[in-house]
Amino acid sequence: EIYTLSLHDALPICVSGLNEKEAIALTKQEAFVIGDIHGMYHLLEELLTHWRPEDQQLIFVGDLIDRGPNSKATVEKVRELQASHGAICLCGNHEDMLLETLTDPENYFGRYKRNGGLTTISEFLETTPSRLEDQSGQLLSACLKETQPWLQAWLESLPLYTEFGNFIIAHAGVNPEVDQWQDSSRRDFVWIREPFHTLPNKTGRPIIFGHTPIGRLNDDGQTHHVWHREGDLIGIDGGAVYGGHLLAVRINHETLLETFCVPSDAPKVDD
Repeated sequence: EIYTLSLHDALPICVSGLNEKEAIALTKQEAFVIGDIHGMYHLLEELLTHWRPEDQQLIFVGDLIDRGPNSKATVEKVRELQASHGAICLCGNHEDMLLETLTDPENYFGRYKRNGGLTTISEFLETTPSRLEDQSGQLLSACLKETQPWLQAWLESLPLYTEFGNFIIAHAGVNPEVDQWQDSSRRDFVWIREPFHTLPNKTGRPIIFGHTPIGRLNDDGQTHHVWHREGDLIGIDGGAVYGGHLLAVRINHETLLETFCVPSDAPKVDD
C-alpha cells in the first residue's frame, strides 16, 4: 500500500557525525527508511523492491535481529548494502543487547535471552535455540567471538541516530526532557518509549523512529500505516514479527512522501 503526500523543495542536508561514505551517500535527494525487521528477511527482500538505489539513501532504524526466523541473513544483507551502497543502519535495543552480551555476558545475557536473543545466537552458531537453552552467557559469548570475529566491531560501529535534511532518525526516539536532543543518553536512543510519545517535541524537527510497535500507538490498533503525531513524530515499527507489517517511508529533505508496507505471514500475537 502506498500513501502519497505533497512534495516540497529540498532543504540542505545534515552530514554531521557520519563517516565519509555515509556523508557522500547523504547527498542523495531522497531517503528510504525501513522499520524494525526482527529477522523477517523475506519481508525485507520484498520491501527492497520499492527502493531506488540510484537516488535514495537507504536507512535502517535498527532491530534487525531476534525473534524472527532469519536474523543472520538479515544482518548479512544489511552489511552487504552498507558496503555496496553506503546504507546506514542504526543501533536498536536488540543490537545493543547483543553487544552487551558479547562484552559483559554475566550481567546482560539474561535480559537478552528473555528478549529473544537465543534465536539470533543459534543462527550464528548454526544450531537451534533449544540446544542452547541451558548454556551460560559466558560460553555463548566466547563461541560468538570465535565464530563471528567481525560481530562485536560491527555492532560497536552502529550509530545511535542519523539526520537527513530536516529529519531526525533514531531507533526508539530522543529524550524530550533534555535541552539538546543530541544529549539524550544511549539508553534513550535505543529504549525510550514514554515520555517521548506524549511530551512535546522540542527539536522543531520531525523524528522518525521504530522500537514501539505502532499497533500500540494507533487508536485503531492497525499496523499497515505509519503513526503520526501532528507531523512531528513518525513511528514505523509495524510489528512485522508479531504478524503486523514491515514498513518503510520515502522522504526528501523535509517531507514524508510515501509509505510502503509488506504484510507479515507471522502468526498474529499481541505485541
